[in-house]
Amino acid sequence: MSTLYLSQPGAQLHKDHDRLLVKRGDEVLEAVPLIKVEQVVLMGRGVSISTSALHALTRNGIDVVYLTGTGKYVSRVIGQEHKNGRLRHQQSLLASDPLFSLRTAQNIIYGKIINQRAVVRRHAEGAEWAGRALTGMEDMIKMLGTAQEADQLRGMEGQAAREYFGLFRRLLHPPSGGGSWNFDRRAYYPPPDPVNALLSFVYSLLLRDVTTACELIGLDPYLGFFHVIDYGRPSMALDLMEEFRPIVADSIVLEAVNRPYVSIEDFEQVDLSEKESERDENEQPRESTQAVYLAGSGREKIIAMYENRVNDESMFNYKGQQVSYRQIFQLQAQAMARLILGQAQDYEPFTVR
Repeated sequence: MSTLYLSQPGAQLHKDHDRLLVKRGDEVLEAVPLIKVEQVVLMGRGVSISTSALHALTRNGIDVVYLTGTGKYVSRVIGQEHKNGRLRHQQSLLASDPLFSLRTAQNIIYGKIINQRAVVRRHAEGAEWAGRALTGMEDMIKMLGTAQEADQLRGMEGQAAREYFGLFRRLLHPPSGGGSWNFDRRAYYPPPDPVNALLSFVYSLLLRDVTTACELIGLDPYLGFFHVIDYGRPSMALDLMEEFRPIVADSIVLEAVNRPYVSIEDFEQVDLSEKESERDENEQPRESTQAVYLAGSGREKIIAMYENRVNDESMFNYKGQQVSYRQIFQLQAQAMARLILGQAQDYEPFTVR
């Protein structure tokens, strides 16, 4: 086990000698050796952690992440932070260099679209429209090198994303019980349908892991080269996350829907107008007050799928190492650090074919 999740209402995390106990009242739900845990995630308002458990985790360099019940990041408690001041200073300088930022961002988006193309090819199953779609994506990849500034590149990436999710919609199988997923486009302020709810939830899990990778290596997760630097936005983590969105998160969503592992009954509709006072003042304005979110059992299914995917060390032979996605997140953060320190000429994204 690497990540311990607490998501059941009433669950509490306690320390007992060298073990962590997940309890609800007097009932022990799970007992895990502390040495086997790399991260603890508390999800939703109904879960808690004891002071002794919190102290033990931070002393052992195990971070504690708080997420909302829908997977949105709230806060993080860590032990002593990374001491690589030189790396963060150089990262800050280069984030203000438009030419360096543009070149690095082009490589990041190149990796993302290559991996989007791989997802479409794998799941289209020889459909007649697939050939034209894949050619169009190849043309978009070639266009990236013509961008002269960051905003132009962001426009290209946005266009590629819209076209990709149009194809993604065609890869979805209908619900097993009939009806429709009602997925027309990528929308997330808030998610208006089950597929968007799945995408947002898995992206939150992925961002949490990539942010952790940044901090383990010593990168400042808030100073990126592609995403605009703004208050509360982990731009570097979002940059490094781009190449993994299709091959980790989107692939999990397609598998969950098409196998199927989830059904319409795993989602709930929420009227956000009743929770307006809970909205963070730094959040973007909501597109709607009606939202669709994963319910409890659906959430547990997707968490299990995600953990299986990112921890499977049989996935890749990466430069001679048999590694999992979670290890690749750290290897890519290291690659970014080498670039920033002048130890590499370019950032090479992780891609699959």
